[in-house]
Amino acid sequence: MKIVNTTFACGAVLLFGLSTAVNASLLTDPNDPRSWQGATVGTFANLFYGSNTAATRQQVVDNQLLDDSYFDTNGFSDAPLIQCNGCVTSASQSGKSLDTTGTGSYGYVINSEQDRTYGGSHVDEYWIQTGNQVGGAVWDLGAGASTAIIFNTIDHGPLPLEAIESTVYLSNDQVNWVQAVTQRVWLEGFQSNTGILWDGFTYAVGTANGDTFRYASIVWGGPGALQSDGDNEINGVMGATRTFDPTPTVPEPSILALLGLGVIGLTVVRRRRN
Repeated sequence: MKIVNTTFACGAVLLFGLSTAVNASLLTDPNDPRSWQGATVGTFANLFYGSNTAATRQQVVDNQLLDDSYFDTNGFSDAPLIQCNGCVTSASQSGKSLDTTGTGSYGYVINSEQDRTYGGSHVDEYWIQTGNQVGGAVWDLGAGASTAIIFNTIDHGPLPLEAIESTVYLSNDQVNWVQAVTQRVWLEGFQSNTGILWDGFTYAVGTANGDTFRYASIVWGGPGALQSDGDNEINGVMGATRTFDPTPTVPEPSILALLGLGVIGLTVVRRRRN
C-alpha cells in the first residue's frame, strides 16, 4: 500500500510542477521618475502611444506594459531555431556578449565559437542576426503558445529602440503568418544581475485576438519595430501562456502511465477503506 500511495504522490508532484508562475512587478505610477538605461515611462508612452502626456503615460500603466523586474526563465524552455534562411551572412551574423559579471559593458565579439543555430536556440550570452524575410528565421515554440518571449541583445543605444528593433510574426503552419503585437516589457531583461546591461528590455508578443500559435519568425525592422537600422541581435525565444507562465507540456507516455497507476492505487485504497 505504501508503494501505491507514493506513486500517486509522485504523480501529484509532477502535475503541480507543470505550472510555474511569473512574479510581476508592474509599474503603477504613470509619473515614475526613474530611468532604465535612459528610457522613462514617458519614453514608452511616446513610442507606443504617440506622445508623452499624462493620458498616454496612464495608458502605459493601464495596459500593464512595463514590468520593473527581470523575466525569470525558470520553468521555461528555449525554443529551438529550426530555420535561418535569409539570416545575415556577413561576419556579424552571430556573436557573444562579453560582460557576465555586471560591469555595464555592451562589449561583444563576432564570429564566436558557437554557430547560428546554437546562438539562436539558447537564451544566454550568444546571439544571432536575422534577415528581413518573413518565414526566414523560424523558432519552434511547441504547440499551444499564446505568447512569445523575445530575448534580445543590446550593443548600443538609443533604448528601448535598439532593444525592440524587430517585428515578430506568428503561425501554426509556417505558411500563414500574423504580425504580433507587444504585450509587455521587462525593463531589467532576464538576469537578476541588473549590472549586465546587454540583456535589458526582454519583451513579450502575441496576436491581437489572443490566438495560440506554434512558430515565431523574427525580422529586423518592420512595422512592429521601434526602429529599423538594418540589423538586430536576437538572443533567443521562449513560448508562454497569456499570463506569461510556461506553456504546459504534454507528459511522456511513461509519465502518463505513472499517473494512471497512481489513480488506480488511490481507487483501490478508497475501496478497501470503504
